[in-house]
Amino acid sequence: MTDLDSAGASAASMRHAGDAQPAIPEIAERHAEATAAERAAADGTVVDRALVFASRLFHVFAGAGVVFAGAGVVFLALATTYDVTARYVFNSPTIWATEISTYVLVATIFLGAAHAYLIGAHVRVDVLLPRLSPRARKVALDTGTFVALLVAAIMAWQSWLLVVSDYRSGSRLLSLMITPAWMPKLPIAIGLTVLCGAILVDAAGRAERGRGLLLHAIFGLVLLPLLVVLGQRPPLIPGTRLDWGSLAVLVAVLGGAAATTGMRSLAALALLVAVGKIGLSAASTIGLDAQIAVIMLLIAVTLASGIRIAFALAFVGLCGIYFLTPIPFPATVAERTWNSVNSFALTAVPMYVLMGALLVHSGLSRELFAVMARLLARLPGGLAHAGVAGCAVFAAVSGSSVATAATMGSVACPEMTRRGYDPKLAYGSIAAGGTLGILIPPSVPLIIYGITVGVPVTTLFMAGIVPGILLVALFLGLIVLWSLVDRKAAPTLAPAERMPLSRASLIDTAIVVALVVLIILSLYGGVATPSEIGALGTVMAFLACLMRGRLSAGTLSSSIAETVVVTSFIFLIVIGANVLTYGFDYLKVSEKLMLLVTGAELNRWVVLAMILALYLVLGMFLDSISMLVLTLPVVFPLAQQLGFDAVWLGILLVIMAEVGLITPPVGMNLFILQGIGRDVSIREIALGALPFIGAMMTLVVLLSVFPEIALWLTR
Repeated sequence: MTDLDSAGASAASMRHAGDAQPAIPEIAERHAEATAAERAAADGTVVDRALVFASRLFHVFAGAGVVFAGAGVVFLALATTYDVTARYVFNSPTIWATEISTYVLVATIFLGAAHAYLIGAHVRVDVLLPRLSPRARKVALDTGTFVALLVAAIMAWQSWLLVVSDYRSGSRLLSLMITPAWMPKLPIAIGLTVLCGAILVDAAGRAERGRGLLLHAIFGLVLLPLLVVLGQRPPLIPGTRLDWGSLAVLVAVLGGAAATTGMRSLAALALLVAVGKIGLSAASTIGLDAQIAVIMLLIAVTLASGIRIAFALAFVGLCGIYFLTPIPFPATVAERTWNSVNSFALTAVPMYVLMGALLVHSGLSRELFAVMARLLARLPGGLAHAGVAGCAVFAAVSGSSVATAATMGSVACPEMTRRGYDPKLAYGSIAAGGTLGILIPPSVPLIIYGITVGVPVTTLFMAGIVPGILLVALFLGLIVLWSLVDRKAAPTLAPAERMPLSRASLIDTAIVVALVVLIILSLYGGVATPSEIGALGTVMAFLACLMRGRLSAGTLSSSIAETVVVTSFIFLIVIGANVLTYGFDYLKVSEKLMLLVTGAELNRWVVLAMILALYLVLGMFLDSISMLVLTLPVVFPLAQQLGFDAVWLGILLVIMAEVGLITPPVGMNLFILQGIGRDVSIREIALGALPFIGAMMTLVVLLSVFPEIALWLTR
C-alpha cells in the first residue's frame, strides 16, 4: 500500500532509492497478464487483436494525459514564481496566476488519473487479500476493479452533464477573470472518461481471451447512446428514487463483470450494491443510528475487501446518495468533485512533491548522510544519529515520508549494517526518521487538514516546527540510550573508519540546508503563502540541480511524472471522501456524536484519548490522508465542541498518523526499508521501530500537557 501522506510514494521514487521497491503482486500480475495477452494476440483471432489494439489505445490516451498533466505541473511552478516575482520586484501582481493555477491543478489531477490507475498507484487496505486463496483473491481484485468502474462511470457521466449544463446556460465563475464555468470543468469529464477506459483495460486484461471485447461493446455501443437519449434529467423508475440513467450504468457494469471475469465477480459486485440498498433502506425504518451503523459497515467491508480507497469511499457515498438522501438523482456528485479541488491553496501539494522528487532523483539529497555522519561520529550510535538528522533535514524540503525513508535508507542502512550495527537499530531508526516528513513543514497531511477544516496552512506549518525538532531530539536520545545499553548494537568507529567528506558532499548539503532555511524563514516572515513558497522552492531546486550537473532529461521527466501520479491519487481520495461526507452531513453524524458525548458527561480528555486510540488502530490499516479525510468531518466538530485548539489538534493527529507509517501490518516505511535490506525481515524492522513509537507517544503526552509546545511559535 502506498503512503499518501508522504507525497513521494510512487514507484519511481522507490526505484530511485537504491531500487528499493517492495514487491507488489498485483502490479506484477498485471504486467504478466498484459504481456501474455499481447503474445497470444499475435497468433490469435481478430477479437484478440482488437482487444490488444483497444488496450494500447487507452494506454496512449493515459500517456497523453500524463504529458498534459506534467505540463500543468511545470506551469504551476513557473506561473506562481512569476506572480511572486512580479509582486515583490515590480510591484505589479498578476490577476490571472492564482485563478489559472487553480484550474491547471484540477486538470493535472484528472488527466493523470488513468496513468496512476494503470501503474497500480491508487492505494488500498492490503490486509485481507494476502490471506485469501488465489481464486478468492482474484475474485476480490476483479470486484474492486468493477466497483472502481461503476464509480468512475457515474462520476464521468455526471461531469459531462455538468459541463454541458454550464455551457448551455452560459454560467461563469465568480472570479476576476469571470471564466466560463464549463472550461475548467471540462478536464474533469475528460480525465474521468479516460479513467473508465483504463479500468476497462485492466478488466479486459484479467479476462479470458476475447471476452473483454464484449465489455467494450456494452459500454461503447449501448450505454453511451442511451445516456445521451436520456438527457440531463433522466426520468425516475416508477416507485423508486433511482433514475433510468443510473440503472443503465449499473446494468452495463454488472454485465461487463459477468462477461469479462465470470459470475463470481458479478455476484460479489451485486452483493455489495444489494447490501447498500437493503441495509440503508431497512435502517431508515429503524432510525439514524441504524443508518450510521450500516454506512460504517459498508466502509469497513469495502476497504477490507481490497477495493482501492478512493473508489471505496466514493462507492459508499454514492450508496448514501442513491438509497438514503431525498435527492432522486446524484447531481451533487459532479459539483462536490469540482468543489473538492477548486482551491489555489491545494497547489502546494504538487509543488512540494516536485521539489522533493527533484532532490531525490537528482541525488542532490543523498550526500546529507555523509555530512551528518562526520559531524555526529563521536556520539554513541553516531551513524544512526546521522540517519535521523539527515531525515529531519530532507523532510523539511520534501514533506515526503516515503521519499525521506527511501533516500536516507538506501544510503544509511547499508552503511550501518556494513559497519556492524544491529539491523534493528539501523532500520528502525531510519523507519522512524522517515516519519518526520509529514510533521516538519512542508507537510502534505497538514495541507489537507488545513484545507478540510479551514485552518491557515501557514499556521499549521509553523506549529509543526517545534514538535518536529522535539521529536528529533527524542529519537536521538533514544539512540544514545540504546547504544549505551547494548554496546554491540552500535560499535564505536575509529577515526579512520569514519565516512570521508568531499567538497561535492558539502556543496550538495549546503544547497539542501539553504532550501530548508528559505522555507522556514519565508513561512515565519509571512513572505508568501505555502503554495507560493513551494513553487519558489521548486524553481530553486531545479536551478540547483541544473548548476550541479545533476539534472538530465530523464531525471526531470521522472520527477514530473511522479508528481502527477502522487497528486492524482491523493486528490482522488479527497474527492471520494467528499462524496462520502454528503451522507454524513445528511445524517448529522457529528451532531449525534456530540450529543452522545455531552449526554454521557465524559471528560474531554477521555474523549481525546478515545480519538487518539481510534487513530492508533486506523493507522495499522490506513494511510494518514485516508484517515484524515475519513474522520475529520466527524472528529473535528466534536473536538471544537470540547474546546480543543484546531491548530494543536492538527499537529496531534498528524503525529498519530506518523505512528501508522511504522506500525504493522501496513506501515509503509517498514516495507520501503525491507525492500532496501532484502535480507532483513519486516519483523526485525518493526521491532526496531517499536521503541521509536514509544518516543512518538511521549511527544503526544507532552503536547497534551503542554500545548504551547506547538502553539507558541504561531503567536
